[in-house]
Amino acid sequence: MRKRKEAGNGCSVPDGLFAPLIRHSDDIYLGLGPDMTIEFISPSVERVLGYRPEEMTGKPGVLYICSDDLPRLGIHLLAGGEEGTAAAAAAGVPHVAEVTESYRLNHGVRELRVRRRDGRYIWCSVSFAIERDAHGAVERIVAVARNITRQKRAEEELRRARANLLLARRFAEFGYFEWCPETNELHWSDELYAVFGAKRTDFASDLEAFEKLVHPEDKPGLAAYFRERARSGADGEMKYEYRVIAPDGNIRTMQAYGLWMRDDCRNANMLAGIVRDVTIENRKEELLRTSEKLKMAGQLAAGIAHEIRNPLTSLKGFSKLLLKATGEQAERYYEIMDQEFVRIEMILGELLLLAKPQASVYQDWDVRVIMHEVADLLSSQAILNNVIIQEQAVPEACIVRCDKNQLKQVFMNIVKNAIEAMPTGGLLAISIEREGTDVLVRVTDQGSGIPEDHLPRLGEPFFTTKEKGTGLGLMMSHKIIEEHDGQIRYDSREGEGTTVTIRLPKAGAAHR
Repeated sequence: MRKRKEAGNGCSVPDGLFAPLIRHSDDIYLGLGPDMTIEFISPSVERVLGYRPEEMTGKPGVLYICSDDLPRLGIHLLAGGEEGTAAAAAAGVPHVAEVTESYRLNHGVRELRVRRRDGRYIWCSVSFAIERDAHGAVERIVAVARNITRQKRAEEELRRARANLLLARRFAEFGYFEWCPETNELHWSDELYAVFGAKRTDFASDLEAFEKLVHPEDKPGLAAYFRERARSGADGEMKYEYRVIAPDGNIRTMQAYGLWMRDDCRNANMLAGIVRDVTIENRKEELLRTSEKLKMAGQLAAGIAHEIRNPLTSLKGFSKLLLKATGEQAERYYEIMDQEFVRIEMILGELLLLAKPQASVYQDWDVRVIMHEVADLLSSQAILNNVIIQEQAVPEACIVRCDKNQLKQVFMNIVKNAIEAMPTGGLLAISIEREGTDVLVRVTDQGSGIPEDHLPRLGEPFFTTKEKGTGLGLMMSHKIIEEHDGQIRYDSREGEGTTVTIRLPKAGAAHR
C-alpha cells in the first residue's frame, strides 16, 4: 500500500490497488501502532460493530477485545492506575504490561471476541502481520478482522449435537461405523469396540479385520451382501443381522442399520450406520415365540385329536378286513392304510413343529404351499366351528425368501383368529396373488369385525379383542413379518368382518 492520506481522523481509506476492496468489504481492515493504538480502521467497522471509524481512531485496540481472549492474542494487560502513567490511571485505560512469545511472531490468525457498541460480543477471526524495524522493535501492526459469529454458533450447535449423540449412543448401547468401499477404510466409534468386545489396538481399520470377528456360518452371506451393494453403487437403507465371536469366545447376535450415501470429500460411496447387540433381546423373543407356539398347540389339541381319530378308525377297520383279504384287494387295503399313516405322521409333525424351538433359516419358499399346509392343519378346527375354508391362489409360483416355520406360525395365528371370529360359522376366504415385486396374502372372515379405533393398536403387547387373549400372538406375528421386510394391514367393518393383508417381497427383492 502507498502512504496513507493525511486525514487526521484515521478513517480515510489508503490509496492503492486494494482500496476498493477495503472500502466495500464487510471485513474490518485496521492499522495499529506499537502500543496497540488504532491508527486506521476501515468504514466497515460501523456495519459490523456499530462504531464510527473516528470514534475508535486513537484509542487502544485492546479496549474492544474481551479480556479473557487477550492471552490468546499473546498480550497481558496492566490495569490503569497500577503502574501506568497518571493520565492512563485517570482515564482508567489498561495498557500493555507484557507480551508473550506468540505476540512476538510476525504474523498469525487468532479467534477473538470483540465488543460491539451495544455491549454484545461477536466472534472475529483476526489475521495480523507485524512490521518491525532493523532492531526488531514493532513499528506497526496491520490486521483484518472477519465476523465468524454464525460459524461459531454452528460449531457450538454441532458440538452439542455430537455430545448428545455420544450420550445417546452410550445410553442405548450401540456403536457407529463408516465404511468406504473404494478405499476399504472402516471407522468404528469407541462404543462399537465395546459392543464387539474388541480393542482398538488389536483391530485393523478395514473390512477384512471386521470379517474375522463374524461367525463362520454368517461370513459368506454378509461379505457377499456388502460387496454386492458396493459394486452396484446401491443407495438407501440397509438392515442386516449376523453373529460374531467375541474375544471371550461367546457368540453374540448383532443388528446393523446403515445408510448408503455419497462422500463428496472422497468422491465415493460410503456406508454409515449403527450396530447394536441384540443377543439377549433375541433370546427373549425366542422364548416368547416358543410360548405362543405351545399355547397354540394346546388350543389345537382338540381339533388334532379329532383329525387323528378319523384315520385311526380307518386303520382299525382295514386291519380287520386284511385278515380275510387276498391278492389285489389286500394291496388296495395296504395302500389306503399307508395313506392314513402318512396323514397321521403329517399332523403330528406339524404339532411338533409348533412346540420345538428352531433356529431361523431363510430359504426360498412358495407362499401358496405354506398357506395350504396351514389351512390343511386347521381344517379340523374349522369343521368343529362350522367354518368353511376357501383357498384361491394365482397359478404362478409366489416365491419369497423366508423362514418357513416362522411364516407358518404367522399364517396359523391369522387363520386361527379368523376361525375364532366366527363362533357360529361362516366362510373364511384365503387369497394369494402377486403385485409388482410383492406377494399379497389376504385372509377374510365373516365375523363381527373390529372397532375402527382398535385397528391401530393391533400388534401391541397385551392388547387384544378376545376375552381371554394376551395380544402376544399378533405382536410376534408383526415382529416376524417386519423381520421379513413385509407389512401387515387390517381392514374391518363392524358387523361385516375383517380382512388381514400380508405383503411380502418376492425372492430377490427382499432387503435382507
